[in-house]
Amino acid sequence: MIDTLIFDFDGVVIDTETTEYSTWQEVFERFGQSLDRDVWSEIIGGGVKWFDPIEDLESLVGPLPDRDGVRTRRRERNLDLIDANSVLPGVLDYIDEARHMGLKLGVASSSTREWVEGHLAKRGLLEYFGAIATRDQVSNVKPDPELYLTVVEGLGSKPDNAVAIEDSYHGVTAAKRAGLWCVAVPNPMTRDMDFDQADILLDSLSDLPLDSLLARLAEAVR
Repeated sequence: MIDTLIFDFDGVVIDTETTEYSTWQEVFERFGQSLDRDVWSEIIGGGVKWFDPIEDLESLVGPLPDRDGVRTRRRERNLDLIDANSVLPGVLDYIDEARHMGLKLGVASSSTREWVEGHLAKRGLLEYFGAIATRDQVSNVKPDPELYLTVVEGLGSKPDNAVAIEDSYHGVTAAKRAGLWCVAVPNPMTRDMDFDQADILLDSLSDLPLDSLLARLAEAVR
């Protein structure tokens, strides 16, 4: 019986992924370059590839005269855009429905705890999650299952009883490796990824109420 709902954060609760890419793209364009979207896609949701946009840009144009300033201004621009973004459609409804149904709520994110908890707190959502696992407390991020297993344990649940909501190939892979059910909800940056592993694929959480989603999963055969 499903008793737990675990959200990825970036791209699922708030679309931080589009703003992250677009603000770096703005930096590249100021130097007459373009940030390779395919390369960027490899790091979304965790991944195993290290990528520094500044180093990539400098490989194209040479050393930047004010690389620290470029990073700072880009980060400030990104935060301004994120702060202007509302929670993605359906998320608040799922949280409210889950609480009404007595489900446990968690977050499993490859981002830092400061990043995740800070943005949740700004939107008054932090108190609703009984366990949050971030890159600060695990040895391996997604697609490794460690983040999901950490949250499941923290909530006193079991993988078979938990549903993950993800937006990326790496995230779905992590959830399935951990033994969870997984619902994929791609965002503009991840729509071209492979979601064949997901149990359900939605354009938006607002497309299917939580009780209907759980009913579909209950009818599924693993």
